Amino acid sequence: MTAESEPSVGFVGPDSADPPSTTAESQDENADPEAGKALPKLAFYVPSLDTGGAERVTVTLVNELNRRGYDVDLVVSSVGAMGEDLAETVTLVNLDSPRPPGIGIGAGIPGIASYLRSASPAILFPQMTYASVVCAVANAVSGTETVVLPTEHNTLGMKTGRKDRAVSKVAGLLYRDIERVIAVSQGVADSVVASTPLDSDRVTVTHNPIDVGSINDRSTEPVDHPWISSPDHEVVLYVGRHEDQKDLETWLAAFKQINETIPSARGIIAGKGSKREELRFIAEQEGLEDVVSFPGYVDNPYGYMGGADVFMLSSQYEGLPTVLIEALSCGCPVASTDCPSGPSEILAGGEYGSLAPVGKPQELADAAMSELTDPVDEAALLKRAEDFSPTAVGDTYEQVIQTVLADR
Repeated sequence: MTAESEPSVGFVGPDSADPPSTTAESQDENADPEAGKALPKLAFYVPSLDTGGAERVTVTLVNELNRRGYDVDLVVSSVGAMGEDLAETVTLVNLDSPRPPGIGIGAGIPGIASYLRSASPAILFPQMTYASVVCAVANAVSGTETVVLPTEHNTLGMKTGRKDRAVSKVAGLLYRDIERVIAVSQGVADSVVASTPLDSDRVTVTHNPIDVGSINDRSTEPVDHPWISSPDHEVVLYVGRHEDQKDLETWLAAFKQINETIPSARGIIAGKGSKREELRFIAEQEGLEDVVSFPGYVDNPYGYMGGADVFMLSSQYEGLPTVLIEALSCGCPVASTDCPSGPSEILAGGEYGSLAPVGKPQELADAAMSELTDPVDEAALLKRAEDFSPTAVGDTYEQVIQTVLADR
């Protein structure tokens, strides 16, 4: 699907009173052959379809549930590049709502409420805390019987900004009336229980789905970078946002230690973010400008992963870092900080990669060099990645859907 086009899967604006048209099967036609009854209509909300981990896994999950016969809407406040990966039989509902400073996606509450009244999905799965707060308010305004099941992608309580604290406080109040919250890792689930009135039996862990086969196929495609797959260099890779959470200052300090030990090592920091220019300046000040590359956004990060010698993650906190699962899907060895939450769960406590303390450059460098000299067998990495396949995660989501709607 092309995000900028007007496809046959209907778009609904914030003032529309009519249900969206769709090329997907209708809810009445969408029957479960085993149960002999209609499957429930589902909706997912993500603020935008710009490139990002939460956006990517949302599209993957929506496509998987749609493949299983569910009538699924993907509701967004704005469309981005990830819209092109959406299955044609999924209804993309673009609210096209403004995001004024200080309010952000909160300005889309009337549009979301209008959508809920017109489409009446059985369950709405908002992605990330702020989106969940907005959807909970919109659902209350709409007066519908839709069940809102928030999905938390990050460890709660780690962000310290004023807006983040306010959102967490509001979430704590609203989640009191939420039937269930989905957490993408056990660490995130623990943080939800600690930060909200929810008991552990109302928090369900469902991992993010990764299209392992497709990612592995793309990992063999050539990329436009002289160091990737070069026999003369050991490539240490990072792909992702350039923000404080990722602590790329520690990444650069760790890579400097690696390069001093292995002069042929080269570092690639791909992606974009608010700290990109600052990080380039740090690299220059540390004398790394000739051995660290900043290619910016790359069309095929999996080609980079497939050609790199180790993927190194330096995050201060995560939820379930899908980039690590993607690296495993490419057969790329992994070294990561043992941050809350997710890396240790993905790597099974170090069985499928090396872990290091947060904010310790030398320890992270040692972890990466361990993978360079004695990497985990590629077959084992690929097998571990399959635990996060759309099929495995889709099974878990279906169990959640059945549990929530059983008594309704």
